[in-house]
Amino acid sequence: MTRRWNAYSQYLQRRYGQRVYRVGVDAHLSCPNRDAQGRGGCSFCDGTGAVAVHLRTGERDIDSSSSILLHDRRTIEEQIEAGLRFIRYRYHSTLAMLYFQAWSNTNAPVEVLKDLYDRGLSCHDFVSLIVSTRPDLVADDVVSLLSSYITPQRDVWVELGLQSASDETLKRIGRGHDVACYVDAVRRLRDAGIRVCTHVMLVTAYEGRQEALETIRLVNRVHSDAVKIHDLCLTRGTRLLDDYRDLGCLPCASLRRHVEDVSFLLAHLEGDVIVERLLTEMTNQRLVHPRHFPDKRDVLAMIDAHMEARGWVQGCLAGST
Repeated sequence: MTRRWNAYSQYLQRRYGQRVYRVGVDAHLSCPNRDAQGRGGCSFCDGTGAVAVHLRTGERDIDSSSSILLHDRRTIEEQIEAGLRFIRYRYHSTLAMLYFQAWSNTNAPVEVLKDLYDRGLSCHDFVSLIVSTRPDLVADDVVSLLSSYITPQRDVWVELGLQSASDETLKRIGRGHDVACYVDAVRRLRDAGIRVCTHVMLVTAYEGRQEALETIRLVNRVHSDAVKIHDLCLTRGTRLLDDYRDLGCLPCASLRRHVEDVSFLLAHLEGDVIVERLLTEMTNQRLVHPRHFPDKRDVLAMIDAHMEARGWVQGCLAGST
């Protein structure tokens, strides 16, 4: 199905001529924004670190009073073997991208990172290396290392968590870096030939549509190659959930608001930016609120329909003030 935005699946089809799947890896690197006991960090982080679906363990033990750093203790090689087996069984495919997904995957000395990336890439003929991390963990030696993996057959991507273009919001949610840090990281990565995907969150607890629009305009200005847009979710074991309990209310977007906001933002997002995600996907064990969203495919269909009703496609309002 052709979407009214530059969907990631359509980009992959154009780039490789077929569907391609990510093999998510937990490199056991944790996050410098949390302490050894898993405390602190971003107010929305529940201590699971975005671990890949096929690697998830221990989620049933998460409760509202704990924040547990979950790791898959298998080696990189064992995790990759499991991931490749998963996509062969589920999708009947072997074309894959290596995705260092969980936690901050540049949070180690460069020689340690080189060993991890080398080991991972030696396991399979991956068409892409994807490294998820923070803007304040992209030193020049890391940029140089990542760029060394670029070949005519292999792209290198870095996923950077921005969340908001407001320094005030970044402080409130405990990100531990500012907007200028993100801008500098994107510039240096793209100058080295590394493609960038920016993570954005609709922080409806503290921001309205205008603030979200400023974040999208920043994504445009720095020429981020791709974007992931997440809705704000309350999950177990987070400071955000504690705020909700203390105050009695903390606004998460309704389904209607999320559909309308995302449609509006896509219309202002430059048309060549690849859209990798448009909502947060969360397991029921972790999610407290909102729990009323339908299946992802239905939400995407609603966004498509809303944009069609408005006569919008991605980028049609990108030059408007």
